[in-house]
Amino acid sequence: MESDIDAGLAAFRAGNSKEAYARLKAAGEASALGDNANFALAHAARAVGDFETSLTAVDKVIEKNPTHPDALLIKADCFKSTGKARVANGFYQAFLRAAQSMQPVPSHLHQDIARAQQECQDAYKNYQEYLTEKVRAAGLSDDCGRSRIGQAVDIMLGKKTIYPQSPSKFFFPELPHIQFYDHRQFPWSEEIIQQADVIREELTTVVSANAVFDPYVQHNVDVPKMSEMGRQLVGKTDWSAYHLWQDGEANPDHMAHCPKTLEILKAAPVPKIPTVSPSILFSKLNATAGIPPHSGICNARLICHLPLINPPGCWLRVGNQVREWNDGEMLIFDDSIEHEAKNPSSENRIVLIFDVWRPELSEEERALVEVIFDAVESF
Repeated sequence: MESDIDAGLAAFRAGNSKEAYARLKAAGEASALGDNANFALAHAARAVGDFETSLTAVDKVIEKNPTHPDALLIKADCFKSTGKARVANGFYQAFLRAAQSMQPVPSHLHQDIARAQQECQDAYKNYQEYLTEKVRAAGLSDDCGRSRIGQAVDIMLGKKTIYPQSPSKFFFPELPHIQFYDHRQFPWSEEIIQQADVIREELTTVVSANAVFDPYVQHNVDVPKMSEMGRQLVGKTDWSAYHLWQDGEANPDHMAHCPKTLEILKAAPVPKIPTVSPSILFSKLNATAGIPPHSGICNARLICHLPLINPPGCWLRVGNQVREWNDGEMLIFDDSIEHEAKNPSSENRIVLIFDVWRPELSEEERALVEVIFDAVESF
């Protein structure tokens, strides 16, 4: 006489889920089932809507083979059908990893892969809407991810990536990860912003005199390897500069044309770091030009941008935040975090750039940073 197990497996292979379920469940109640029978029972129980039995059976399969793609999919479907969408999504993702790691991917899984991908997309959309509604109900305004909590939510939702501080030469530990600072927390910034017209007037004189703006990136024969950004921009005037101070070295000829600008910048805590700072310049980004993603050399300072000639639509990305330059504002950011810029307009954009000490550094720490760079330079 044919056993319930044999009859159940035969029914499963024939696509008769109802009979397979009845036979194999009865057999399982009488004695322990083998792996094939447990898988068939899990599959058939899912098909007839007995998700509890399906989960019990499929767990026995997964216990022995944690990456069994079909078993993971069954478990995902069962959790979804019982209203446990978040748990289900985890198993859909596990199924996709297991299935897509198989080479070649079995043809019978192709349709299931497409379905699981759609389930993950739907779950993400539902999660995004749910979480957004919850935080809005708690009082978080739609600030485009500028606030700390707004950034945290965007990162959780996968809208933004985490960009670490990654200076190329000097890393000062335990400094806060802040991409853009609010210029209003620096009292000296207001004084400089209020005198933007004075600085702009000196810039206009420089431009009218056809002063040379040198390529921002210049080849250095003493450096054995240039960065990717350097290889793209070396010697090109798409991004150019009129330096008053460059990497801690003064340019007396240029400074002579901008005395008021230099006087105004005395309000800011500009560092004096050998080979690094002061760095004070008019930075020109030509129409339609862009600056590729890159990181600065030192996270002990911040970079300040004061817009002077500012066509609409020009933007700066620092980490996962994008800001436009606007008259009457100053962008202050950590350039040790990956950043890039774009001028999509038909006019050139010019900003005054200068660096300042990070406010988190004590006077003693600032002095020691200067000592360190001086030692490196004199070695």
